[in-house]
Amino acid sequence: MLHRCLRLAFTAFLLASSAHAVAVRLTERDGSRVQVALHPGDVLRIELETNPVAGLQWGVRGHAPQQLMELGKTQRVFGGRMSDLGTSRFAWRAVGEGDGELTLVYGNSASRAATPKKTYTVQLVVAGEALGPEEAQQPPVSQMEQVGAYERTEPCGDCSGLAEHLVLYRAPGETPFVLRRTYKDAPGGTLTSVMTGSWTSSKGTADPTATIYTLAASSETSIYRLDGDRLVGLDAQQIPLPSPPGMDTAFHKAASP
Repeated sequence: MLHRCLRLAFTAFLLASSAHAVAVRLTERDGSRVQVALHPGDVLRIELETNPVAGLQWGVRGHAPQQLMELGKTQRVFGGRMSDLGTSRFAWRAVGEGDGELTLVYGNSASRAATPKKTYTVQLVVAGEALGPEEAQQPPVSQMEQVGAYERTEPCGDCSGLAEHLVLYRAPGETPFVLRRTYKDAPGGTLTSVMTGSWTSSKGTADPTATIYTLAASSETSIYRLDGDRLVGLDAQQIPLPSPPGMDTAFHKAASP
């Protein structure tokens, strides 16, 4: 069930395309297996913990996928030169369409190439019109206003639970969102799926007083009604989708990640 849902979401995501630019941030809390679906213009940021005093840091194995343009990488140390607390930070901008794999490896300069202590893999999909040379050099991410952040948990057929976190953003001419799904204890370990897309708001048709959010980035258009601090899932006729007995499948307002 897990893999079927992921395939449907990622296949249909390739059909969705809209101009926007938003940042996706990944850390070790997302687990070592991550799937990310972006639009051209989006920025991928990865921040991983290191042990500087032992000479251990993260690096890219081989080359990043051709759909990504490197924006920068830094190694930070906290607490002085002999500290064992640090971070490796990387940033790329999605500039072209296609898919690929990004692998980061952890160790010293020698062990990263031969026998890394840890590996962090990102399966990447970029869908939409590629950026032109001039567009690629523009500031990568607009100054986004967060409209709202919501979360929910659901049962999962072949994992211990599915946790979802949705953040809606707004900027002039842009209304992107970031949806993060974490499949806990999935086969092969916890898996995180992150996708970006665009959302719109309108008044309801079934209820003209209702505020309706439409999200475009999955196998079917997702429609929600704003109900206080919740987003209630709707069908195509804007009728609330039924929830399993004893379960609340609405998104609830939450802090941003």
